[in-house]
Parts: sequence; C-alpha cells; structure tokens
Amino acid sequence: MQSAPCSSGQACYNADMGEFVELAQSSADAACFEARVLERLQHRVGCDVAFFSTRGAQERPTTLGLSEEISARAVQRGALYFDELLPVKRAALAARGVAVDTHVLGEQRVRRTAYFNELARSVGPKHAQLMAYVPLRGQIVAALMLGRASGGFSEGDVRAVEALLPELGVARGSYGLPVLFEPLRVPAQSALARGVAALRGYTLHEQIQLGGMIVCVRDRAGYREMVAAHGSEELVWTRAAVRDPAESGWPYVELLHLAAIQARARARALFIGCGGAVALRQFARVYPGIRLDLVEREPAVIELARRWYELDAIPGLSVHVADGGTFLQRAPASRWDVVVVDAFDSSEQSCAWSAPELVASLRRALCPGGAVAINVIGALAGGGPVQQLAEALSPSFEALRIVPVLHAAEAYAPGALRNVVLVAARGA
Repeated sequence: MQSAPCSSGQACYNADMGEFVELAQSSADAACFEARVLERLQHRVGCDVAFFSTRGAQERPTTLGLSEEISARAVQRGALYFDELLPVKRAALAARGVAVDTHVLGEQRVRRTAYFNELARSVGPKHAQLMAYVPLRGQIVAALMLGRASGGFSEGDVRAVEALLPELGVARGSYGLPVLFEPLRVPAQSALARGVAALRGYTLHEQIQLGGMIVCVRDRAGYREMVAAHGSEELVWTRAAVRDPAESGWPYVELLHLAAIQARARARALFIGCGGAVALRQFARVYPGIRLDLVEREPAVIELARRWYELDAIPGLSVHVADGGTFLQRAPASRWDVVVVDAFDSSEQSCAWSAPELVASLRRALCPGGAVAINVIGALAGGGPVQQLAEALSPSFEALRIVPVLHAAEAYAPGALRNVVLVAARGA
C-alpha cells in the first residue's frame, strides 16, 4: 500500500489492518522486523531518529538514524533517562500509550534533562520525542521512540501511532518475547519483626522440619536463601536475588549452562534438585521455548519453592515429585537434550551419581548429542567425589570437563572444598 508524504503537520498513516503482522511474517527475525517497522514509521509518520526497545532486551535496542556511540550511551545511561522521562511514560499510559515529551514536560524542562543534552541535542537543537508503549495481553512488551529535529509532533501524529500499537504488539510477540520474572514477594513486617531482622542480619520467612534437618527460607543482603541446618552446621542450598530471581548468588549456577552450550539441541531439559529454581529460570530466559522437567524427591521443598520462589511462574515447567535416580531409570530413552543434576548430598563421603546404574540411566535418558552437568562439592585433588564421578562418567560419555568455581583473586588450592561442575556429552 502506498501513501502520500505527510504535509501541514497532519499524520497520514492509514495502514491496512494486518500490515505489521504481514511484515512480521516476511521478516527473517525480530531485529529485522523492528528495523523495518522503524523504516515504515519514518515514511508514514515522519522522524529523523527512532528507537525500538523490547522489554527484557533493553541492552540490544533496534535504532534508526542514531550512531553506534549514541546508541551505546542510551543503553548505558538508560536508567537516568528513564527517570527523567517517567512523567512522559505516565502520561502515555494514562491515555492510549503515546505521549510527546515537550507536550508533557514543556520545552524548557526538556532542554534541562540529561537525555536531551547527551542524546537528543545531537539530532537537532529543537528536538522533540514521541514515546509509545507497545501492549500485548495487558502487558507492555516494548517501547518505541520517534524523534524529530524540529517541528514537534501533532495530535494527528499521536493518534496515528496510537492506532497501530495493538497490532504492533501482536506482530512483535509472534517472534517470542524475552522471559521476565517479577521480583519475589516480600511480606509486610511489623516494627517488632523488622527489629528482630535487624539484630539477626536477615529476615526469616518460614522454616520446616525435614528429616533430621531444619530447612528455612530467609532474605539476606538482597538474596532469598533456602538453608538446610543440622545442629550448628548449615548449608545454603539457594541464593536468588529478590529483585530478579533468575540472578544467582552462587557462581556455579552459571556453569550449568555449559551443558546446554555443549548439547546439539536445547528443546528439552531435565533438572534433578529444586531448591529455589534459579537455574530453571535462567534456562527459561536464555533458551526461549525450552521445555523443562523438574524432579525433586521432597514435596516440602517443592512447596517452599512455590510459596517463596514463585516456582509455578516458570514457563514450560513440569514438576515431578520423585527420587531423581529412580525417575531417570524409569524415563523413556533419548528424552532430554540436557540433564542438570544439582542434588549433591554433602553429608555423604562419595557422589551417589557415580553408581554404574545411574551413569547408565543418565546416558540412556539423553538424546544423541545431548549433554549433562552435575554439581558436586569436593576437592580437585585426592580420591573424593569429583574424582569418583569423573572416573564413572569417562567410559560412557565424551568431552568430559571438570570446571571448578574459582574466584579471580583466589589462590589455586587443589585440596580445598569447592563447587565443581562436571560436564559431559553423549555421542551419537
């Protein structure tokens, strides 16, 4: 469909319904689609620069007319610019998703902002910015910015962009959207409870008896921890950031992705061991559309994860209450591309997963070309769990790697206990 260029400040956008859906169908990927949307808007509505930012992928925006240096600055200084433009966002969301900075803040206030002086001024001294928020199923999934060096935006321009937003959300959503997780729920506390938490150094949410252990959930230093205590000893099973529960406080969790990287495909993954489900969230976010199976033998741990870690908010997740080894032995062959075992029992002197029948079950359950990652706590030297597991895996798996958690300033100490992740692949 062709349109005549706009004149006299009035918008002339009158696209057929479905145009952006068709554009999505003919684009190679989301970035290509976003670039073509910006080009279409430049022609239809008119702008000198444009910016398309998808929620959850703000560090990789699609831009038009902006240099790489300015785009990088916009990402780096995004939090400050967001605060300055928050009244514009509020005005947009109170209407139909669109507002213009100079209409909301006034020209003088806009000229005093960092975003104008650091970013917009390079486009033009009388720059105006139209901001739009793209909806999908009641959620804002992307932000759109159109900038003009001079002349501002008319009410007709605003109405034109408002009209396209619903379809634009559907079209962008057809590529799949980054998986986001809300901050973990923090219950309100009485003054007495806050005082007790201050003295302890943490806020206790719940504790249960589990066999000979006490398992508790607490918030400490910005992380929600699941802790198992036996007598005076305690082991922190999980550390999930309260503001983003996919962020781990334990560096070994990121090493579990080595199995996904090594695997030939990433359509389905099995996790043995629940805790706070941090690694599950990371897999859901990093590998969109992946199907996840979680096996945990303790129903009480699953319930803690549901109450305090929003377990059921993880997309594509199926939960199984069973012993991990028994579950694997009964599972269909070639079921998973990736298997992650994070259920090490520190009270044992050896690694249960080095048993021949479990190694055989692991290999059988993996698809050809699949990979497994197993987290253990042990020393690199000696004959402990790390060596036992490596010797057990070697005959049945390929590309075995032993990856210890070492901090940058830490001196290498082969006899020290640490998290160690073993990664291995199943051949064809």
